[in-house]
Order: sequence, then structure tokens, then C-alpha cells
Amino acid sequence: MTTTTLAVLVPLLPFLGAAAGLLLGRGAPGFVRPLAILPTLTAAALAVVVAVRQGGGRSIDAATELTPTGSVPIDLSLHLDGFAVLVAVLVGLVATCVQIYSTAYLKDDARYPSYAALVSLFTSAMLLVVYSGDLMVLLVGWEIMGICSYFLVGHYWETPEARAASLKAFLVTKLGDVPFLIGLFALAADTGTFRVTGVLAAVTNGGLDHPTLIGLLLLAGVAGKSAQFPLHTWLPDAMAGPTPVSALIHAATMVAAGIYFVARLLPVFTASGAVL
Repeated sequence: MTTTTLAVLVPLLPFLGAAAGLLLGRGAPGFVRPLAILPTLTAAALAVVVAVRQGGGRSIDAATELTPTGSVPIDLSLHLDGFAVLVAVLVGLVATCVQIYSTAYLKDDARYPSYAALVSLFTSAMLLVVYSGDLMVLLVGWEIMGICSYFLVGHYWETPEARAASLKAFLVTKLGDVPFLIGLFALAADTGTFRVTGVLAAVTNGGLDHPTLIGLLLLAGVAGKSAQFPLHTWLPDAMAGPTPVSALIHAATMVAAGIYFVARLLPVFTASGAVL
């Protein structure tokens, strides 16, 4: 199989595992734990294979047009460089450990099937963010992560602390996502593309007309996801969720997604001294 095919399977497998887990959770509970662990473990192994094949050398890009928009096109695209493939391995490794630990931690929890499916879906979304070469597709993974975190933080919904924490996490992160979305549109308007490679090429050639405005708008979304001041208040309350959720979302992946985004589009931020 080609490297791009394997890369497509990396976020796809946890997604399929989540869908199967939700469908079979009540009717066939014996399949829930294998469906939680095996797709994520396989995705982590494939991420290692992709990383070895990429080898930190020249980036691998593949794309197909998702839909004509009449203006800036949106593509289903992969952008695999050394940074992306390394982060994908780390995400797969942490998610696999969390799924394995959760089988014992939530052994007697009646809501474990939905929990495991949400963790798999979150993992799929994070891997989509890491591998995506198009900012609109990245945004899809970005928002799915936020929705999954809402449900996972509120897993113990019978307690008022968990309900309040999940709602706070959702609203505060979405407060940052609104300017983030506007910033992505402004970036595409300046550069004429949502493709990461196209954006970076345009910035290198001086094609960014409003670097300060765009950088600040994007940083608002980063601050929300990564719990940076002043959008940091949701993170301490979010510890009301199960311990494995804190390990996955608040210590390893979602709070790192904002940092990953900054690193991915670093020339956009360095184009403005005010943003730095």
C-alpha cells in the first residue's frame, strides 16, 4: 500500500471503530472493548509505518477537490512532513494507552460503550487535524474534538460539577473558535487558498496583506483550545471528567492542538511583530 493510503487509514480506523462501537454497544457488549482498542492500536501502528516511510525527508502531499465553492476551493488533502508524522505517532500512542487503561478504570460503568466510542472519535479528529493539508478540513477535526470533549468531560452527568464543567469547556472554547473561523476566511481571502502549502508559499512571497489581524484572530482559537489566558478558565473545572479523559484531552492532545496549529502555520504568525 502507498504511504498516502496508509495515512488515510490512520484517522479512518478510529472513526470506524467509534461508529461500530456505538452501533454494537448495547446489542453486543462483548465487542465494545476490542472495538475501542484494536482500531486505535492499528492506527498507531500505521502512523509509525507512515513516519518511517516519510523519514523526515521531503513532505508528501496528496489532494482531491472536495467540492467546488465558486471561489476558494476546499480540498481533501494530506500534508505529511516530519513534524506531522511524529505528532501522529504520539497521538496514536497516547490514545491507545488511554483506551487500554479505560477498560479497567470504567469496567463497571454502564456508559462505557459510548465513552469508548467518543474517545475513538476524538482520536480520529485529532489525527485528521495533524494530517490535514487543507485548513477547512482541519477545522472539521478541530470542531469534532471540541464536541467530543464536551461529552467526555460531562461523562458523570449526574453530578452538577461535571455538567457545569462540560458546558463551560464547550462555551469557552467556542468563544475562541468564532474569531478562529473568521481568521481562516481572512487568511484564504489574502492568499487565495485553504491549502497549507499554498498559504505558506503565499506568505513566503509576501502575499499576506493583513498579517496582524489574521494572526490575532487565529491566536484566539489557539488560546481557547490550549487553555491560554484569558480563555484558560475551563481547564481546571474539566478535571471533573474521568481520569483517562484528562490524560487524553487536557494533558496530551487537545491542549496541544493549538500549539501544533501555530507550528504548522508559523510563518503566518512571524509575519507580524505585534502577533509575536
